[in-house]
Amino acid sequence: MTTHSPAPRRRFPLAVRAGLLASLAFALAFALGCGGGDDPAVVVAPVTATATPAAATPAAPAPAASPTPEATPTAEPTPTPTPEPTAEPEDEGPALISNLRQLRETYGEAPDATLGRLRIPTLGVDAPLGTRYVGAAMPNPTGPDDVVWYDFSGWEGLGGAPGAGGNAVFSGHVDYYLGISWAPDDAVYRGRGVFFGLDALSPGDIVEVETGGVVRRYAVVWRRQVPAEGAGAEWSAILRGDVAVDSITLLTCGGEFDDATKTYADRVAIRAERVQAGAG
Repeated sequence: MTTHSPAPRRRFPLAVRAGLLASLAFALAFALGCGGGDDPAVVVAPVTATATPAAATPAAPAPAASPTPEATPTAEPTPTPTPEPTAEPEDEGPALISNLRQLRETYGEAPDATLGRLRIPTLGVDAPLGTRYVGAAMPNPTGPDDVVWYDFSGWEGLGGAPGAGGNAVFSGHVDYYLGISWAPDDAVYRGRGVFFGLDALSPGDIVEVETGGVVRRYAVVWRRQVPAEGAGAEWSAILRGDVAVDSITLLTCGGEFDDATKTYADRVAIRAERVQAGAG
């Protein structure tokens, strides 16, 4: 997997922002590609048993002639034990991780998710936060367990920093089937992502965002399912930073899954507004 490095900051002129918003909506079709491209094959080499030929059993010698009237008894030959068949070593392939708890216990959290944490108590989510700068696309989180905040500083009127009074936009995977980029042994993750239950949130549910040691609480006000493509006006409303109350927006994949392209048709968007201290 590629590592994400911040792109040079650019402020796009008003004249091109409308067209680029449409490209952003398209970018969401793959940048939040929750299945993650072609399914990697976890190959297990077949176990082939190679039998070692058994040692030949000597034939019994003919009785020896004896000068005495009675023939000398001949001992029965001792059979040679046949060795057990020896199996060739099995090639187990990369480790397969199937849930977020196993991922954390085995490999820890995404190493570049150092901005803070995002928690959704209703869903049991306690995830590390990373950052992605938005140029012409909205890049993916690093893995299935981390959430990213999108830096829209190059887009006038969109997004916002957490707690700064605008609309801070975050995303996480709904599911995941790809290699774990920070695993030293080419391990593969196949299972639910950190935002798997996002579409179950209801108005009033709390989302906590912690950055710089400060925890801010937000209450869900609406949930929408939006086509990933062809909904530029709706995406503009979802991503805009001009909001009446300090807000956050959470995004993940939803709708029908296209097995050929490994993408979802829709995106789930959750809007939550800041809860003042002592409220909620």
